[in-house]
Amino acid sequence: MYEIFSAVTLAGVLGAQAVLTLVLLKGDICPGQRGRLHKAFWFLVAGWSITIPFSPFSALPFITLGFFSFRSKSGKTRQTGPVPLLHLSNGFGVLALLMAGTEQGLLASLMMLSQVLLVGAITAHCLLVRARSRLQAFHRILPVIGVVAAMLTAVTLAVSSMMLEPEVANSLVNSVLVSLGLAMAGVLVWASHLLHQTTPHIAQLCVSLVVIGCASGVALSTMI
Repeated sequence: MYEIFSAVTLAGVLGAQAVLTLVLLKGDICPGQRGRLHKAFWFLVAGWSITIPFSPFSALPFITLGFFSFRSKSGKTRQTGPVPLLHLSNGFGVLALLMAGTEQGLLASLMMLSQVLLVGAITAHCLLVRARSRLQAFHRILPVIGVVAAMLTAVTLAVSSMMLEPEVANSLVNSVLVSLGLAMAGVLVWASHLLHQTTPHIAQLCVSLVVIGCASGVALSTMI
């Protein structure tokens, strides 16, 4: 159970960190938003700490992102924290994902990559809304990424099932269906603000995060 939870967390934290890095460095944000984004990175530091026993290489992004967050101002500021440390943490995060994936095999690695997109995008969306980000484009882009990632997850599960012995594949049918059902439900909740043309609410995104996290865990459990 812990191994699955850590794998989902690792994928989500890495994907969210990539999105927040993009917003912080390239987004047109005010001093208040920059300070709130700096605070959001502490959630990712906590996420990396959870995954260290599962992937010892996670200690590297944990330490570097922790230093970045510690050196960054959490109030109104026009200055971004030490950017080289942030880039180094991103690189170490990719390394941690690769090392965790190589231990599980090719299909499991592809599955974890799709979860970086799926769980990472919804995690980033939650943190951006919590930070009261005014970058409206991400409210549309991130759910679309989630839809694409859910489709990649379905394809990976299908290919994985085709490569298994018939008896083993049949035993995993229920898990695959549950995973796909949860993923679809989570994405629908996530994108509901687009259907109703309203602003996304943090409660809506948190529910979606939990449902998608469960879907990701069930999907990874068929491979890890």
